[in-house]
Parts: sequence; C-alpha cells; structure tokens
Amino acid sequence: MLPPVAAAPAGLPLPPPPEALVSSPLPPTASAQGKIVAGFPETALQFPDGSVVVSTGVSAADTVLQVTAEAISPSSQDSVVGHFQQKLAALSFWSEPAPAADGQRSVRFVRGPDSVTLTTSVTGTGSTRFMLLGNLHTTAG
Repeated sequence: MLPPVAAAPAGLPLPPPPEALVSSPLPPTASAQGKIVAGFPETALQFPDGSVVVSTGVSAADTVLQVTAEAISPSSQDSVVGHFQQKLAALSFWSEPAPAADGQRSVRFVRGPDSVTLTTSVTGTGSTRFMLLGNLHTTAG
C-alpha cells in the first residue's frame, strides 16, 4: 500500500503590496512656477541635488493623483536617470525604456497601478532638463 498523497508545497507566500505613495484626501488641482506645488509627493519623487524647478502640478481624480514636474539639473542625463532609478527602485518600482523624441531619453517606472515617466534632454548649456508625468493611486498595489 502506498502512503497518502500530501498536498504539493505552495512555495513562498507573496510579499504584501507596497504602501500607497499618496493618501486621501488628495490635494486640490494646482500648479506652480519655480517651486514645488502644495500636495506634490516630494518624498517619493525627490529631485536630484542642485535641480532648479521650472514648474510642478497636481491634479486629483477619484483615487488617482496625476503629478507633473519640469526641472533642470546640472548633472548628466545618465546621472539624472540613475538618480530616479535608485530612488524609485527603493519604493519597489521597476523601470523600462520608453519611446522618446530625437535627442531625448525616456524611462517608464511602474509599481502596481502607479506609473511615472521620466523624459530627459540636454540643454544648450550642457545641463539636463527633465520632465516627470506620474499617476499615483491611494490604494496599494
């Protein structure tokens, strides 16, 4: 007689989803020139040191906060992209190249339903202009 069949091992449990980067109530729609607008998720989307803010904006709809930013960094494109890869990887984002216009570089960062697209270009003075467009949700994912 054969021993009873045991259930197959289930493997390791899935890790819990990361905590949401924004929470309710979301800030009112707003924008600012030359500074960080109220309600912008500065902790999650930290700019490289020495960056000069051109504009930022937030727009809320239901459980989604859309964020925009444009700034200029004295660092190289590779350094700016590396900065955001490091900061967002620490928040469980993965990244992939995204389509970009000639002379630009674009990287998309994704974490569950959250996404951030970074687009960079070199200015005439050799600095790096970068733009962020993000959709962040109040629910973990």
